[in-house]
Amino acid sequence: GNWQGVFLAALPLEALMLLGAATAIPESPRWLALRGRPEEARGALEQAQGMTGEEAVEEVRAMTAAAGEAGQAGPLETAGKLFQGKANQRALTAGLGLVLFQQLSGQPSVLYYANRIFDKAGLGFEAAVGVGVFKAVMTLVSVNLVEDPKWGRRPLLLFGTSGMALSLAALAAVFSGGAESANQAAIIGCVVAYVGCYQVGFGPITWLVLSEIFPLQVRSAAVSLATLANFGSNLLVTLLFEAERAAVGESILFGQFALIAAAAVAFENAKVPETRGLTLEEIEAQMAGDDLTK
Repeated sequence: GNWQGVFLAALPLEALMLLGAATAIPESPRWLALRGRPEEARGALEQAQGMTGEEAVEEVRAMTAAAGEAGQAGPLETAGKLFQGKANQRALTAGLGLVLFQQLSGQPSVLYYANRIFDKAGLGFEAAVGVGVFKAVMTLVSVNLVEDPKWGRRPLLLFGTSGMALSLAALAAVFSGGAESANQAAIIGCVVAYVGCYQVGFGPITWLVLSEIFPLQVRSAAVSLATLANFGSNLLVTLLFEAERAAVGESILFGQFALIAAAAVAFENAKVPETRGLTLEEIEAQMAGDDLTK
């Protein structure tokens, strides 16, 4: 019952994050450009992205021009632009689709049910710590691969969501004989696999893609709408999980989540662009083009 100790244990990590933010994270070239510091922005581009002086100057000009267009619209006009133009519509479809599939594929419910299984096996605290460490490790794997030329955003999403679908299908199969006869070790294995795949794909990549795909003119309104959809769908799944589990049983419930995850794979393959190595202006041009995979 020592909650003070729990919060105090987090302070060293928070201190390290603060120190890292203050000393190791460079200023954003775009932030510098939009505040009338073009020379610093050019230098940041040359240092961070290896651009030549001429390339950096052109990039700063593009950033400034895009920001000027965005700043001319009021809030209502900006919201209306969300549904206008090919690039905006595609970005909104990809962004809302990702956050909805992220939650509707069962992420809050699987972890909720997993805690009950862990408690039943007498592994409540140990399992909670172990799952937390495993989530951190798999997130670091995703961080290390997201800019790798052999991977990127789309491959990590497709890999992670496919693994989630298989894990959920395996859970449905384990529960097919009823909850009481289900093998607890198999359940735990499926849950751990699900969590690992989620942390490689949907967990971190969704929010990274959301920060990149929306044109500057509508970005604030679009990200706000996507965040609202994310938490709204999370609430919906959490509220309905227990009632649905009691009504149809675990096997059908997790089978349903597996089908939704499979649909998410098809959606990601068709609608989510690969943004690795592209500037925000290049991503906007890509969203207005014909090929989202490059």
